[in-house]
Amino acid sequence: MLTVLAAFAVSTVDAAAPKAEAVRGPSRIAILEFVDLTDNQQKPDISDMVRKALASTGKWSILARDSVAKRLGEFNINPHQSCNNPQCSFDIGNVVQAEYVLFGTATPLASVHAVTLKLLHIPTAKIVWTRVMEGEGSSDADRLRSLEKSFAVAATEISQIKPDMDKSKHGKTLAVIDLSENSLQSRAFFERVCTRIYGNPSFDLMSPTELTELLTALEINKYSVVPSLENMIGLGQKLGVSNLLYSRLYRDGRSYIYRLAMYDVANKALILELPPQPSEDLIKLLDYEKVFFNTLFSKEKDEPKMAVVKDGGKSNKALWISLGVLGIGGGVAAYWVENLRKSDKPNNTADNHIPFPRDPPTNAD
Repeated sequence: MLTVLAAFAVSTVDAAAPKAEAVRGPSRIAILEFVDLTDNQQKPDISDMVRKALASTGKWSILARDSVAKRLGEFNINPHQSCNNPQCSFDIGNVVQAEYVLFGTATPLASVHAVTLKLLHIPTAKIVWTRVMEGEGSSDADRLRSLEKSFAVAATEISQIKPDMDKSKHGKTLAVIDLSENSLQSRAFFERVCTRIYGNPSFDLMSPTELTELLTALEINKYSVVPSLENMIGLGQKLGVSNLLYSRLYRDGRSYIYRLAMYDVANKALILELPPQPSEDLIKLLDYEKVFFNTLFSKEKDEPKMAVVKDGGKSNKALWISLGVLGIGGGVAAYWVENLRKSDKPNNTADNHIPFPRDPPTNAD
């Protein structure tokens, strides 16, 4: 009888004592083959560099390429089919039972390797981290070494990610209206724009596929829309989004011109439009893109006030100088100030009217 009572007492104490949490092992991550936007083919050499960088942190259980391919084959999914969007990445993550999926692009762009990375958290179906980077160097080997260093930094950042498990949190809906021609250069720039927005929790980006389907359903040809304030706000209202971002990369003679503008549809206002700087060097426009988004996201984080900037003379110099003083864009802002100093004479391509194509652009490489 005493033995029974003693056993009962021990079991009662065990039941009442708090149970220690199970030690959580490394998160399972699948790294998809990066996509070259030149031909939409996979770039396994770049993916292997990312796998190596993540493996060196010791904080991930990285699914091997062969095991992922085998698992996809069992579900009749072609493992050699390129994937660079959240939907197919989410599907693959579920099939291979990964907690995270890392996917992106690696594309030769002029004198650099342009790379985008996006980290998708499968349980919440949210992109929780993104990065835009360039592999620079005088040779292909130098550019790859540059990427290797950037991947090492990115791997450290990714390993510190702690996703918000609240699925109810959402940012402001945003659609990107890109009026660029279908060239390699414009595809690379558009990918960078989308990657930057995906990485900012303030916005929920409407996927390009969803946007195309919605425009078709509404019988709207985006190329027929003049990118004025009134027209862009009207288009945003028809799409049912809070914000609209206009982008266009095009050639004017020997120079490239890049246009970016953000609209607040709800308040019917232009939030930000920086003066473009035509350049024969496409890579210099990457600095323009960097300053635009650094400025936009800094404003979004600090205060909701509008910063409307139009083309024109000395006021532009004051803008770029102020951006440098505020630490927005850093040396990039100084670079643009210097460029503006060199060209005080009027520029026909930098007027208040944003050029636009009347008809859909032809496919051009």
